[in-house]
Amino acid sequence: MLDADFKESLKLAGQLRPNYPLSLGNKTDNLENIIGKLNVNIPEIFSAIYGNISGTKRSIKDQELMDYTPGYRLIHVSEIVEEKNILDSVFVKNDFAEIEVIIPLLVNYSSDYICYCKYSTGEEYICALMHDEGELVLMHKSPKKFLETICELYKQGVYFLDSDGYLDYDSDKEAVVGSKLNPGIEYWG
Repeated sequence: MLDADFKESLKLAGQLRPNYPLSLGNKTDNLENIIGKLNVNIPEIFSAIYGNISGTKRSIKDQELMDYTPGYRLIHVSEIVEEKNILDSVFVKNDFAEIEVIIPLLVNYSSDYICYCKYSTGEEYICALMHDEGELVLMHKSPKKFLETICELYKQGVYFLDSDGYLDYDSDKEAVVGSKLNPGIEYWG
């Protein structure tokens, strides 16, 4: 289910930047070993992503191919554990005791994260974590909704290339599209 949504997002990203999907590399064969270091079961969204690509390394040379969404790169599979350690140093777990699992999916240059979160109830969410605040902000009520929203933002032209060829977005349109797909979530308001 999530695999098809992720592949659709790559196809849409590739329409703007034809070299982007290839820049993400091949799928990884050692996801179990990597995620195993975090002492959690592999969430479906990680299987969908890393079963198709490896991600973008922090040190990518062609900056035009850095972002999956404007300002955020898909963390390279080899960097997940390191990014998780950084996230853990910022995240104030005491304020979110009901979260069983939190793993970064996307990161920006200043260590702000888009994270997968699994709560003790079994519910899975996608949240933003800004490094200077240490608080989670709900973005999507499911990993599927996260991928659907990204696809729709590409389809609606919310994401576009700026005059230098970098991925950019229209913040007003993003709020409209995001709130329509994620009703009642303050992040999009």
